[in-house]
Parts: sequence; structure tokens; C-alpha cells
Amino acid sequence: MIKSLIVFARKHLRLIIGIVIVFILLYTLTPIGKREKKSRQIDRIEKKQFLQVFSASGTIEPSQKVSLHFPSSGKVVWVGAERGDQIFKGQALASLEVTELQASFRQAEQDFIAAKAEVEKVYDETGRKADESLAEKVKRTSSEAKQNKAFDSMKKIEKQIQDSTLVSPINGVVTAIALSLGENINTSETIEIVDPSSLYFKAEVDETDYSRVFIDQKVRIMLDAYKGKIFNGKVSFIGQKTEVTSSGVSFVPVEIDLDSNKKLIDGLTGEAEFIENE
Repeated sequence: MIKSLIVFARKHLRLIIGIVIVFILLYTLTPIGKREKKSRQIDRIEKKQFLQVFSASGTIEPSQKVSLHFPSSGKVVWVGAERGDQIFKGQALASLEVTELQASFRQAEQDFIAAKAEVEKVYDETGRKADESLAEKVKRTSSEAKQNKAFDSMKKIEKQIQDSTLVSPINGVVTAIALSLGENINTSETIEIVDPSSLYFKAEVDETDYSRVFIDQKVRIMLDAYKGKIFNGKVSFIGQKTEVTSSGVSFVPVEIDLDSNKKLIDGLTGEAEFIENE
């Protein structure tokens, strides 16, 4: 029996292959095959449509950003940074002329030394008695007040000298510098520093969508500067107070930490899609 089948298959191999091909073509082209294919397509569409999202516009902002300026006017005698420079926390950036301040400090220091010597002299004279007379008390407190005043004056000038050098309080990159060597400046000129590693997306969520936002919610960011590219992230902060746009529209600020913030800069605009379920 088996041998007969083998012999039959060998003799009619082309016929068998032709029947199989015809069967496959009939299945794919008939309504049954089409319905099954369409069913699979509908199933994929339904799964895709099940993803519920809502969107909000926003901008890339840094959580670490500072604008440094001198507390007093003066002449710039040293500038140690330029736009684009990588800066480290505690690094000096620029200095003002301090020659006059240093002279004032030396004078204040001498005044303090003299006042301190006067106090010590009064103590020697009175013996710092517990039952000092009124005249002795007046003389002692007067000399002590003079010493304290001289000390405060010396420390004030010392602080002014320290403030004559701008020091960065963060790691980051210099994004703007509004002073130059030899320039006489006032307190409005600044040096701006941004930490690129602290960039996040600040979304302006409409009040009607506020209840749909939650911490660690997945978000897809589409930036105008990167057409077709998606930046993934998660909600890290939800504002507890509404803010108002320049056009007068209220929104809830929502901060989104990005999985990657490389090649991003402060101020880029875009759209955020908040995923409610997957």
C-alpha cells in the first residue's frame, strides 16, 4: 500500500504541487481568506486605538540656572570665562578692581586693633570688677562698642572684597556674559550659567486635563527642532498652583524628566503626549 502511494506520488509530483498552489491562491483570494486577514487588521487597529492620550504644549527648561552679577559697580580687571565654556561649582569667573577696598580694609583693620587695645587697657584699669562704678561701666561699654564697630566695619569691607569676584554656585555652561575686560559696570550686567544635565520639559497642561496627570506617568515629547523624533519621559512634578500664559490662559505646570536630554538646549518648544494607559 505504502509502496503504491510512493510510486503514485513520484509519477504525479507536478500535479500535486499544482493542486497545492491553486489551493493557496484560492484561500487568499476568496472571501474567507480576506475576512481572516481583515479580522487581523481590525484587531491591530483596535489595540492601537485603545491607547488613550492627551497633549499639552511646553518648553525645555533647566532646573539648574543662575544669573550672576556683582553687588556693586566697579571696573572689570579680569574675566576668566567665555560663552560656551564648561564651568564647575566654585570656579571664579570675573573680578572687579579692589585696590581702594584693600586700602580701606587695612585702615579698618588698624582701627580694630586700636579699639581692641583700648578695651584691654580699660580691663587692666578696672580689673573687670563685678562691682564696678557707673563711671567705670560707662568707660568699659564705650570702649567695647568702639571695638565692635571697628570689627563690623572690617568684616563689611572684607565681604565687599570677596564679592568683587564672581564665583559659580553650580556646574554648567556659560550661556551669556554681559561684561568685558576694562569695562566700568553696574549691578545689572550678568553672567548666565545653565546646567545641561538638568534640562526637563515643562508642559502647560490645560485645567480640564489636570485630573488625568499623575506622577511617573509616561510621556512622549515631540520637539519642533527634531521633526519625527520622539523623546520619552515621565512626570516628575505636578504644580500645585495654576500659572497664566502671555495670552491670559490658565494652565497647570507639569515637569517631565526625559530619558535622554543630550543635544537639547534651554528654550526649545514642543508638544507632550501624556499616555493614560497602554
